[in-house]
Amino acid sequence: MSDLHIRYAEEVAALSGARSPRLFHALSLVRREEFLPPGPWLIEALNGLYYPSGDADPRRVLHAVGVALDADRLLNNANPVRFAEQMELIEPQLGETVFHVGAGVGYYSAILAELVGPSGKVLATEIDPGFRERARANLAAWPWVELTGDAMDTAVPPIDVLYSSAGLGTLPPSWLAALRPGGRMIVPITDKRNHGLVLLLRKTEEGRPWSAGLLSFTRHYPCHGTRSDDDLNAVSAALGRPPALVTSLVFDKHEAGETCWLHGDGWCVSTRPLAQV
Repeated sequence: MSDLHIRYAEEVAALSGARSPRLFHALSLVRREEFLPPGPWLIEALNGLYYPSGDADPRRVLHAVGVALDADRLLNNANPVRFAEQMELIEPQLGETVFHVGAGVGYYSAILAELVGPSGKVLATEIDPGFRERARANLAAWPWVELTGDAMDTAVPPIDVLYSSAGLGTLPPSWLAALRPGGRMIVPITDKRNHGLVLLLRKTEEGRPWSAGLLSFTRHYPCHGTRSDDDLNAVSAALGRPPALVTSLVFDKHEAGETCWLHGDGWCVSTRPLAQV
């Protein structure tokens, strides 16, 4: 790893509050610029607008910025600060299995692969054929990453971590069923405008409610297959409710009521405390 990449990891750590030595090592080791289209690049400013890098010097993109992969679709290699914040919370461990939804060109799948190590596995999905082929080439150095297409058509094995880089309109039951006890999920829940909130879920034990919390506002490119009109209408209604009160993910059958933040098919993101469900 170079001094330039170490400084990049230091910047991301300073802005995210991440303290994990393994995450710092992964950010220093995986060369972000090698996963991007050839420079010059379009870089995402804090206001969400793009500005040109001016040249193809890797120093332009080794910062806490988003970089356009497809500016017309507002598809970016996202700012690494938010990713680092979330990794600090869910702490992928050596030997664990991660399901990564929306791998793009593979950069964050590679970071996840470094975090779980060769004894672990990353099952990464990318629906865009062009991105998927670029990701396949980019991830060749991590043979414990399996890359596939549509996340909704993927048979998900038992997993320890689910990380979605695409905005969901619902929580697919098969993904929830795949999570092992002790497992963690980071999932953006977004509306028709692709804006929403990031949800952190933790499964404590089989057959029990999970802990839930909302982390931050977000904008994500949508995850196809999870965004029916009914789902998105329910998300829009949820986003109008106070987010700080969300505490649990429950699976008991009940009609939608005052304690339901987002009521789905067989599950409910709820304001009911875990001790009371």
